[in-house]
Amino acid sequence: MCGIAGIYDRDGSSDPAAISRMLDVQAHRGPDGSGTWADPGITLGHRRLAFLDLSPEGAQPMAYAEGRYVITYNGEVYNFVELRAELERAGHTFRSTSDTEVLLAAYAEWGVQCLDRLNGMFAFGIWDRRERTLFVARDRIGVKPLVYTWDGSRFGFASEAKALHAAGLAGGGVDATAVYEYLARGYTSAGRSFHEGVQVLEPGHALLMSDDMPLRTWSWWNPAREEDAAVGSAAEWADQIAELLDDAVRIRLRADVPVGAHLSGGLDSSAIVAAAARHHGGDADFQTFTGAFTDDAASDERQWSRAVASYAGVATNEVEIGVDQLAEHFNRILWHMDEPIAGPGVFPQMMVCDLVAQRGIKAVLGGQGGDELFAGYLRHRALHWKQGMQSGSALGRANAALELASLARGEWRRVRRTSTRVTDAQLSPDFLDRVDPMVREEVRRGSLQSTNVRELMWHDLKAYLPALLHVEDRTSMAASIESRTPLLDYRLVELSLRIPSELLFERGAPKPLLRRAVSDWLPSEVANRRDKKGFPTPLHWWEDRPALRDLVLDLTTRGRSGGAWNLPSESGGAVFRDSYLAEATGFQASELWTVLTVNGWLSKLDHGAYAKPLDTSFRAAA
Repeated sequence: MCGIAGIYDRDGSSDPAAISRMLDVQAHRGPDGSGTWADPGITLGHRRLAFLDLSPEGAQPMAYAEGRYVITYNGEVYNFVELRAELERAGHTFRSTSDTEVLLAAYAEWGVQCLDRLNGMFAFGIWDRRERTLFVARDRIGVKPLVYTWDGSRFGFASEAKALHAAGLAGGGVDATAVYEYLARGYTSAGRSFHEGVQVLEPGHALLMSDDMPLRTWSWWNPAREEDAAVGSAAEWADQIAELLDDAVRIRLRADVPVGAHLSGGLDSSAIVAAAARHHGGDADFQTFTGAFTDDAASDERQWSRAVASYAGVATNEVEIGVDQLAEHFNRILWHMDEPIAGPGVFPQMMVCDLVAQRGIKAVLGGQGGDELFAGYLRHRALHWKQGMQSGSALGRANAALELASLARGEWRRVRRTSTRVTDAQLSPDFLDRVDPMVREEVRRGSLQSTNVRELMWHDLKAYLPALLHVEDRTSMAASIESRTPLLDYRLVELSLRIPSELLFERGAPKPLLRRAVSDWLPSEVANRRDKKGFPTPLHWWEDRPALRDLVLDLTTRGRSGGAWNLPSESGGAVFRDSYLAEATGFQASELWTVLTVNGWLSKLDHGAYAKPLDTSFRAAA
């Protein structure tokens, strides 16, 4: 887990000074070391967070094959042990014990096809000095980030957009279409970035360029999505899920530093902790980390996390979080997130990551991905049972109606929390004029209008999950720790894409296949739990918290014309109507968070805060 940077110039120049600025602003991603490498036309940089081969032999940028290939790389290839053995049989030799050198050897042996052999999370750039080609790639699911700029002559890439700002590769403009999509959906897609001129290399994509070849991008991961009826029963599918999840956890425990785990008490993180504890042989030194809000008893789920930790025989660490702490940390959240692509859950998640770092743990396992793989979201279940009311037997239709009624009674708060945040009527006309009309029409249609559950799940995997992983990456990197996601092992993802739809749903039981797969690993009260809430942030308490109330009013009311939070018209101008911002005291939690983050982000962009290290004082940044 590191920070990467690179600049390729077709005019043959190199720019170590720009790379140094890019590394400085990404120092939190790699406090264990920094390195720069340059050749005519190419400069690569790296900030190191060391997990494998902690010696200087594991440092980057790293060269291989007598210096022909040079890499800057962020992430982990978990199957590097097996790949190394295969490459040694093919005649390769290694001077380090790092996965970085294995990745370089894999590229030397198989070229771009090496991607198909990698099991891990990664974003990297490899320069071939002989062919003068730059190969850049991102992992299948998009666990690790990569952003870039390209003007036809100069190409820059990095882990975070702020590095591109620091190098002068990105200006201060706003991509109104990306901002609009976020306001409508809560995330962006199709490689869009809030930063004008900055592109996101999409998950499972790669690009290649050279002195005499135009930039070419392609999707290198296109998994089969046809339902597989050959496997048979739910029990057989559950057995396969359990086997793959167990192995995914096993290989993600590979490190030369301690590895811990997030633990919320929900099914996903609990299953991962249970599997990790088995591989640790019941080691009481294995650390788990849990956060809880003290403002709202409904947001405190420690009874469940404690039950799992006790059952697994692992150590627990807990942090109590108050909503009024948001004002203290808001500036830091905005700076680290690069763009306001997340919901308020980013706040407690960052607090838990801070706790991990305070305990001296450098890597943690997390439960991200279970809802996308096993139809755990309310929208998945609602669409499935809605379809059930339209076909099948009379009994089947009646059962579907009962389940829909149950979902409506039990989960209306979640529907409200995830509904469209801001309407067009609340946005500035000048801002709306800058939005691509085709995208505007598309995002307002909404994914819930889908008529196919599998297509909705695929959409979430490709479009919604990357936003959650953006949060996962930025919150962990803010604390200089690594987050590993066993449920997103590509073998599990590809398995889930073939499961027959009818096996993914059961009345009263979200994620029944995953639950069946891991129930023997967990205490019964957790295995049979049906009321998991995610990590709700009780922002409805804001009016009773003076520090948070002041932040809310400052960041909303100062967004009016001529206020400190507006950008010049050529950079996007105001996003929200003045009349809408004047109603701040009546905002619901979801729209409150949206306005807070968008206006706060506009301020940082306007003041050039992304081009320099974090200023810990929010008002000083203004």
